[in-house]
Amino acid sequence: MRCSALRSYLEPGLLAAFFGILIMTAAAQTAPKKESIWQKIQKAAQPPVQPGQQPPQPGQKPGPQPGAGGTQAIDKGPFTPPPGTKIDAAVMAPVQHGAQFAVSPHGIHVATLSHSGSRPVIIYDGVPGPKFDQFTPEGSGGPVGVIFSPDGNHYAYCGLSSDHFSVMVDGKEVGTGSETNDGQLNCTIFFSPNSKHFYYTSTQHKGDYRTGTSYSRFVIDGKTELKVFEGGVSSRNLIFSPDGDHFAALLSAPTDPEHNALFVDGKPAGYVGGDPQWGTDSKHLFTKRGLPPPAGRGGTVWEVLLDGKPIMRADAVTLYIPPVGNMVVAMVQKLSVNPAISFLVVGGKQVPGSEVQGGSISNVTFSPDGTHYAALYKNANSRSWVFSDGKKGQEYGGIMLHNAPGRLPANLLFTADSSKVVYESGTSPYQEYLILGDQESDELLSVTDTVIAPAGSHVATEGSGQVSLDGKILKLPKVDPHTTQANALSFSPDGSHFAFVLHDHGSTTVYLDGVAQSAYTVGGGGAGASSALYSFSPDSKHLAYFCWRSTTAAGTEQGLCLDDKYVRLGPLANYANLSFTSDSNHLFWTTSTPRDGFLLFQDGRPVMSGFPGGGSVFAKETWQMGNDGTLSILAQDDTSLKRVTITPSPAISIGTLFGGAPGLAATR
Repeated sequence: MRCSALRSYLEPGLLAAFFGILIMTAAAQTAPKKESIWQKIQKAAQPPVQPGQQPPQPGQKPGPQPGAGGTQAIDKGPFTPPPGTKIDAAVMAPVQHGAQFAVSPHGIHVATLSHSGSRPVIIYDGVPGPKFDQFTPEGSGGPVGVIFSPDGNHYAYCGLSSDHFSVMVDGKEVGTGSETNDGQLNCTIFFSPNSKHFYYTSTQHKGDYRTGTSYSRFVIDGKTELKVFEGGVSSRNLIFSPDGDHFAALLSAPTDPEHNALFVDGKPAGYVGGDPQWGTDSKHLFTKRGLPPPAGRGGTVWEVLLDGKPIMRADAVTLYIPPVGNMVVAMVQKLSVNPAISFLVVGGKQVPGSEVQGGSISNVTFSPDGTHYAALYKNANSRSWVFSDGKKGQEYGGIMLHNAPGRLPANLLFTADSSKVVYESGTSPYQEYLILGDQESDELLSVTDTVIAPAGSHVATEGSGQVSLDGKILKLPKVDPHTTQANALSFSPDGSHFAFVLHDHGSTTVYLDGVAQSAYTVGGGGAGASSALYSFSPDSKHLAYFCWRSTTAAGTEQGLCLDDKYVRLGPLANYANLSFTSDSNHLFWTTSTPRDGFLLFQDGRPVMSGFPGGGSVFAKETWQMGNDGTLSILAQDDTSLKRVTITPSPAISIGTLFGGAPGLAATR
């Protein structure tokens, strides 16, 4: 039997947090007294036999067939997985008292800080590494000491011995060192954004902070080595090119310890330049350097360099480079006049009409295709407007800017097809307008979110009980926006549908394309790895959510709603993790069982039971849908953590839940 669940906590270091590593700690376990969960899973996952040919296992009965019309309850008793289900389990780590482990952001790779006798070891996907005295602590991989590459395919850590450290990447020693910072061995590792390169650095420091000696050693891919004086190296002062294959850094060179020197790909650039920025093609580098002002003037003149050659000179200049395309926008300031003048330069030429005197230019934003730009302007009287592609927009007393879910903070937004710049104007929550290109929306009430469709040109807002689409307020029958609340607004992956949830006097209803799915109430699904209240399928043809209805015959019950059709699951329970497979043909979900266990379903049929690895619920790192249509989870039994990969049975699908689900009708 399972004595206790793994307990999880999120206390990663800076790099661990950046790469999305999940850190967990294991509690004490005892040896199983009965047939283990994994023995049962393996038995259940034997090569399939055609339906009707496989007799029930002793003490088990076949899983139920879906009821016609979607009214039959899901059976939670003993079960046999649907014919054709493939379940593969791989041991990731033993469960030991006090062990800690980290899970990669992709692929469910597990690194465990465990021990072999009295010595600590890192166990990666079930394979122990060499023994060390200790591992570098938080700051280079969190409490476990392991960091993962962004794609999850590589891992690294620093193992400390009595007089040196070893840099371990993918289980191999790629470097050593003996630098100490006030007597402590130290080592920090990080990966490039494209996961192709790794870097490590260590610092040697002796004596007082002011009078002592200090240098850092910086090693690239375990080969190229730099010795950096007067300051260390971290991932924060490396500027990677968009393709991740190049980097620029301002470092103190041994030959010139009094001044910062620019290094490109580990070699001195040969010219002085600061504030490095890569061009979108990853081949060219922009930098700036200060020059003495003309005679009789104070301050500094700034020169912009492209690959070390001057291309612009101004009192002050800020460069903006799009993620794609070859446009470069510069915000230039003329500080030698009073009041100062700011303007934009695009393609090396000043943009006519872009000047503002005594005001400011900020928030330069590019369209997704890199062919359009927009900037937020404010004049000396605090009047605001947006200047886009050489055209001044309407002035407003204020521009209130919101962020769309899933996007980096950006005050100005563009539609996914790059056709319109989007922002919000107004001076109070009760007089707001959404501006789409040069068109104002209907007057909006208390906008709390602006959502850009992932494809196409649609934009939606929500606030109180009011939702707008492309600037037009939706007409929701019998809904008072002052007494209701809309949230969870989102678009389908192709942008052709949108949905939201409306809370009205204790009732919670899903709206699809502005139409209430009013026969059922949203219920469950708000926790775990997939915490959304509803889910669109990847092909945008289906909408699913947990729901419930009350009947006088059965009392309160729980169900699954798919494309506004209902299948009864049974009495109210903790259903969670509702997820479509990548091919949109199957749905997985779980319900809780005693002692924090779970029962996993595919398309309404039970597939396996067990215990989540790392706690009582699945986290996003421990529940991952694969691009090949599989589901991978991290689970545990009494002795080990296992990565379990489930390939869905082709004998059932979301269509068999109802005898053929029609899908969503195209509305736009």
